[in-house]
Amino acid sequence: MRRHFAPFLFILLTSALSVVAWAEVPGPIKVSPNGRYFIDRTGKPFFWLGDTAWPLFTRYSSSQAEAYLKRRATQGFTVIHSTLIWGSGGGNHESPRPNPDGHLPWLNNDPATPNDAFFRHVDHLVDFANRQGLILALLPTSGGFVNDSKVINQGNARQYGRWVGTRYRNAPNIIWVNGGDRAAAGFEMEYRELARGLREGDQGAHLITFHPCGGRSSSQYFHTDDWLDFNMLQTWCDWHEIYPAVISDMQLSPVKPTVMCEGAYEDGPEYPTGPITPLIVRRQAWWSVMAGGSHTYGQNQMWRMQPEWERTLDSPGAAQVVLMKQILAGLKWWELIPDQSVFSTGVGSERTLNSAMRSATGDCVLVYLSSQCNVFLYMSKIAAKYAKATWIYPATGKRQEAGVFLSGNHNGKNFPDNRTELFSTPGHWEDAILLLEGVHE
Repeated sequence: MRRHFAPFLFILLTSALSVVAWAEVPGPIKVSPNGRYFIDRTGKPFFWLGDTAWPLFTRYSSSQAEAYLKRRATQGFTVIHSTLIWGSGGGNHESPRPNPDGHLPWLNNDPATPNDAFFRHVDHLVDFANRQGLILALLPTSGGFVNDSKVINQGNARQYGRWVGTRYRNAPNIIWVNGGDRAAAGFEMEYRELARGLREGDQGAHLITFHPCGGRSSSQYFHTDDWLDFNMLQTWCDWHEIYPAVISDMQLSPVKPTVMCEGAYEDGPEYPTGPITPLIVRRQAWWSVMAGGSHTYGQNQMWRMQPEWERTLDSPGAAQVVLMKQILAGLKWWELIPDQSVFSTGVGSERTLNSAMRSATGDCVLVYLSSQCNVFLYMSKIAAKYAKATWIYPATGKRQEAGVFLSGNHNGKNFPDNRTELFSTPGHWEDAILLLEGVHE
């Protein structure tokens, strides 16, 4: 270890001095005072809508990366997931991949000696993303370099984390993502050391979370660790588990936000629960937010950079998750509370689960129907005398009036009427949003 200390310290100091003056963005992103969502530096609620471009710093040329980031920002995405240290294939092999200029991330394949030439390319893309208004959910390494090759270990994880954290301490558009598609079991100390190094290096400037493998959540390993600011979960092929998985994490103590960071990718060919159609993409996204969490989308050909991958930037699923963000922007989404008791009957289950949220003040109820179905809803969840109902098609944003109904409240009696109303997914819609809003006389 001693033979690496001097060069490591030299690079650490020179890199810290070379950090550019970052442009203004609404970051660093923080956790809200109630622990349930994210806020920007002004305290305004921040809507997390993520996309995955895991090998952004290695497989993408500078021009490709810039075009990708600019396009996603224009579309309305707010967070991009990417990995600094990436191998061949799925990114988890022993030898890290060089960046487009041929520079490897570490000298002599040693995390204790980061290669400044490699990280200058990272500097550029972090700054470029910043100027587009994009947050980078940045993995210091793929998990395979911890769990599989063990290149990052208890002896150097903290040093490497400290170096990376120091270099990007002043970048307002970074969130650190520990882990990287691996289970932490048996490697908890390595990941804790990496997190401690990040926190020491950036002096608490940025949030830190953990990205697990499929069927897992960061809460299973680190929920009570003080460095874990929020949870991430991955369902992979079991996309029908998103709602219960998110709501389970949101009910933990202490309260922390939850991000569904990796589900089933649009057009992904490997899922036994496929095909992953735009409808499945919408279900995943709406279930995440209806459970009180945040959502990250992914497109198979795009992140793998398969032939003509650029064409998939405008895929139906990408447009429809952005539409979800636009629909929710018209509401105080951060104040909505998951509440399945809105349903009298018809809540469904698993792949056709229906879900509901309501405002604490009773002026709004939001219902997501994930298929063609009929449901009875308790109208008394609306505190006003009347409830105005509006259908919204999640695939297109089309709206149509669904009527005005008595809620059963303000009826001149001691107790409200126990009113229910029948609602059916309109026409040939595959799924639907029903918005109930209070109307006073």
